[in-house]
Amino acid sequence: MRQQQAIVLGGGGGVSVTLQAIPDTFHKTAIIAVTDTGRSTGLARTIGGDMPAPGDIRATIAATAQNRQFAQLLQHRFDGAGMADLAGMNLGNLILAGLYRELGNFEAAVAALASLAQSMVTVLPVSAVSTQLCAHLIDGSDYFGEFAVRAPHKAPIATCWLTPQAPALPAACQAIRDADIVFIGPGSFYTTLHAVLLPDGIRDALADCRAKVVFIANTTTQTGQTEHLDIVGHVAVMAALLGAGVLDIVILNSRPATANQIAFLDREGLRPLNIAPEDIDLITAMGVQVLAIPLSESDDSQRTLWNKQDTVRHDISALRSAILTVLS
Repeated sequence: MRQQQAIVLGGGGGVSVTLQAIPDTFHKTAIIAVTDTGRSTGLARTIGGDMPAPGDIRATIAATAQNRQFAQLLQHRFDGAGMADLAGMNLGNLILAGLYRELGNFEAAVAALASLAQSMVTVLPVSAVSTQLCAHLIDGSDYFGEFAVRAPHKAPIATCWLTPQAPALPAACQAIRDADIVFIGPGSFYTTLHAVLLPDGIRDALADCRAKVVFIANTTTQTGQTEHLDIVGHVAVMAALLGAGVLDIVILNSRPATANQIAFLDREGLRPLNIAPEDIDLITAMGVQVLAIPLSESDDSQRTLWNKQDTVRHDISALRSAILTVLS
């Protein structure tokens, strides 16, 4: 009997949460964005010889690895002791750069790293081409590179593109076409979710696939990206990017943020994406089915992330319940 196929598009922690929430009866494939330009990732791209960004791929492999000791090594960051130039450098990014130089093929390098880690899922880069994410803002200005695109204190983003424009990995497009269910997100709205959908061929594959396409919306706005968007705006922009009739379902968080979470978000310039009574009708009018359930974690503790802003994350058990509802 053919095993059912589940696809998750995105990057970073959001993909890992969704992968854990999908039932293990599915074969799971993660298709990961490759446009990150953080310090460690940026240096690894240069060391690798202008390779696609390794950071989100390395993080996904580490999160899904059965070899937990190797997973810890992949996530290790040097503190600069003995060599200041290595401060903040991630070992997994360096390993992937080395594999890329040895094998001369980014898809093969990712597969080799996943094999060493004994990853429980198939991890694919969305493209094997080194490319950068760019954004055009509503004030007419343009920003080049992922770090600039997510920078705070600028006008709202109007559109994003890649330079150079990159073809999607053929294996990624085929995986989407063969899928029984496709999930997008959660994740940074422009710098991850748009980035993974922009390579040529990905949106065509989503339009052609027989599977339901499900958008797992974020729980909060993001500085430099979505301060101006409410939850309806998030869905509208995603639906427009995918094209008419492609997005089938959106999963929304209906749990109000706690007082501690609201205070933390306010200090970070963020706000919860609450659902107003009319929002479900507005989204339904777009032709998108809405599943709104309490999804956010209740943990008030704050995490320290490397060069990233923390938000309110999805609870894996709650997200699994939502996914089971979608699959029923």
